[in-house]
Amino acid sequence: MKFPWLGEKKSYWLWLKSAGHLLKTYCRLKVEGRENIPDEGSVLIVSNHRSYWDPPLLAIAVWKRRVFFMAKEELFETPILSSLIKHWGNAFPVKRGTFDKTALETAIELLKAGKVVCIFPEGTRSKTGKLLRPKWGAGFVAIKSKSLIVPCYISGSFGAFPKVSVKFGKPFKLELEDTKENYVKGAQVLMERIKETAGLR
Repeated sequence: MKFPWLGEKKSYWLWLKSAGHLLKTYCRLKVEGRENIPDEGSVLIVSNHRSYWDPPLLAIAVWKRRVFFMAKEELFETPILSSLIKHWGNAFPVKRGTFDKTALETAIELLKAGKVVCIFPEGTRSKTGKLLRPKWGAGFVAIKSKSLIVPCYISGSFGAFPKVSVKFGKPFKLELEDTKENYVKGAQVLMERIKETAGLR
């Protein structure tokens, strides 16, 4: 594993049951479709992205399994924040705006090891709340890993988030050949499933 802090650390569950529980209560978090996430085996969660709070809120929503995330590399340049992320042991850096082979291969490696990985196909936070065009890296991971995919839609996480809703859609697999053209097509399919989960179609 490229990033040595990734692992099954107890600190993740300690955070989830303490600070995570407080955040869940403060946000009046509503979770739908948690049963769509299997108790074992690889799962790729694909979600919209509006706020820095989305990763912890999604981890709380999943609850029953540890979730690994990609996080922009700038977050790892801040000593305190980097230490918190590594202490959690559930996030690894990705260089935005480029093909970050190391980050994508790390996601695939985790999935092939039977873990749960969350990717935000938009690649960045939506400042308006509208869904953005997906990056093809999400399709790359989905096709290469051959994992079960669970779409997710988060609402209410922007701003003071007095009430947050996390909805998980029906699981599916991306049955596409391993080609660059299909990475783009696959990413578009992922966003369509997120829209369906949100009821936007």
